[in-house]
Amino acid sequence: MEMEIVSIELIKPSKPTPPNLKTHKFSIIDQHIPHAHLSVPFFYSYPLLPANNINHLIKSSLSNALTLFYPFAGRIKDDYHIDCNDDGAKFVHARVRHLSLSQALSPPNPDQLIQLFPMEYTIGGELLGVQVSFFECGGIAVGVYLSHKIADARSLCTFVLSWASIAKSGSMSSELNPRFDLASVFPPIEILPSSAAEYTEVPTEKTLNRVFRFRASKIAELKAKGEGEDGDDRDPSRMMSVTAFLWSVFAAMGAGNNNNNNTPRQCILSVPVNLRGRVPYLDEHSMGNIAVTPLTVPMAPPIDLSAMPELVKAIRDVVRRVDEGSLVKRRDGGEVVKIMEAYMECYNKANCCSEGELGLYDVSSWLRFPFYEADFGWGKPAWVAVLNGPFKNVVMYLDTNPGAESMLGLR
Repeated sequence: MEMEIVSIELIKPSKPTPPNLKTHKFSIIDQHIPHAHLSVPFFYSYPLLPANNINHLIKSSLSNALTLFYPFAGRIKDDYHIDCNDDGAKFVHARVRHLSLSQALSPPNPDQLIQLFPMEYTIGGELLGVQVSFFECGGIAVGVYLSHKIADARSLCTFVLSWASIAKSGSMSSELNPRFDLASVFPPIEILPSSAAEYTEVPTEKTLNRVFRFRASKIAELKAKGEGEDGDDRDPSRMMSVTAFLWSVFAAMGAGNNNNNNTPRQCILSVPVNLRGRVPYLDEHSMGNIAVTPLTVPMAPPIDLSAMPELVKAIRDVVRRVDEGSLVKRRDGGEVVKIMEAYMECYNKANCCSEGELGLYDVSSWLRFPFYEADFGWGKPAWVAVLNGPFKNVVMYLDTNPGAESMLGLR
């Protein structure tokens, strides 16, 4: 993919952030998140607007949206705060040479799609970046990246839908009321655990990206294989069914003995649990990292498809532990710390080349997030992708266009 960068500029909020909102506190969950970014490209087929009109609409609506999502225009100050100084978001106007939109997506190449983002995210730099890339055929891609320290996938989706609504309607609806007060629910801690320093650093090693499609018929087969005999074990979700299948694959891939003894290498999954709707006061308007990452029980090979009901049950138990624990019942920040520290310890152990005791795989479901409702005034996207930061062994689920097959991205 040959890219021509036409212009780069900073887009500032249309109105200054009030003095009482100039400092945004991280929650305890935000504090434990790596300095990475979430990256999502939205592809649109042939909008009937000139490029200059599209750029003007995108920039003016982004400026208005940043008055509501004011921390996104700020800069990270330290492990505890964002300075909401209105420095702005990065905007890039680009052209894609000698490649049509259909060619770029037939099939999509994640490593190639990276070029659709202004990928220069650094600590202390812009938290939000947007790149509008025009294909010679008339199609466009709107690439959005956002610091993971300030937002999870649901927050990113809420932001893009709000921004698109402003662009399409020309005004800010009273229904757009994002809340940046997660720190009042899960207050930050003064001293981070020693394991956080290693975990929150972004890896520099090159990773391989792949995109896989799961047909509805195949997902139905996996659900049938993962179904238990009675009770809650019946009718597993598509996420749980596909995840159980992949767990068996991952265990087989890492079936070799670990370096310390002759025991099989254990395989563990991290399954993020969205706290919106689980913890009182947290809902779709809540911004920040509003999920925790509990771990499944470790499994050692051999694991095959006959173990699917057991694997589904183990995944379901992870979610049940969160639902029934003190984190949900009492908004217990101490329980958040336990879950995050257990994950970081496992992460550091799995990525320690000298030990090789564990295989850790992160599974994140963006299913049912309404990314396909992002209509800026020229129609809904033909396709939405997801590209995560440079972390290995990460699986991300995302729907295709409504009515089409589910798509899974594997890094």
